[in-house]
Amino acid sequence: MDYSTATLGTRVVAQLRDRVAQPVLAIGRDRYTRHDLALGDCFNYQAARRLSDAIAALRVKDTRDLYQHVEPEQLALPQIGAFAFAVLGTCFELQEVGTLDDWVKQSRKKGTPVVTFHTIKAHIAQHTTKTTSKARTKRERRHFATAADDR
Repeated sequence: MDYSTATLGTRVVAQLRDRVAQPVLAIGRDRYTRHDLALGDCFNYQAARRLSDAIAALRVKDTRDLYQHVEPEQLALPQIGAFAFAVLGTCFELQEVGTLDDWVKQSRKKGTPVVTFHTIKAHIAQHTTKTTSKARTKRERRHFATAADDR
């Protein structure tokens, strides 16, 4: 792209060039810039930033390590959606470690059908809600029993 300093100004051009050169996604030691992701027809930079933050907590070495050792369920987090998974699929393809579909298939138990990312998140949310409600019910029962004993 031709950044015209005459039209945009030196400071703006410098900021734009810095922004293009800075990575928007980090997976361990692998860094992906806007240009890298665009090579894979991926333009979801906000999703890439959110994914980068989520992956940092997993402490993986690189994209290959994530592909081999992390299950999709581990990234089914509130700020991570299907677009972020599409970005991750682009990274898998850029590093030539496999495809997004293969990654999901390898984590499924034998005989378990592959489902969409939305279904994975819904299942996790449902499981979390059940666990939370069971714990809440136990707490309420204990509280009720204690209050009845105090009478």
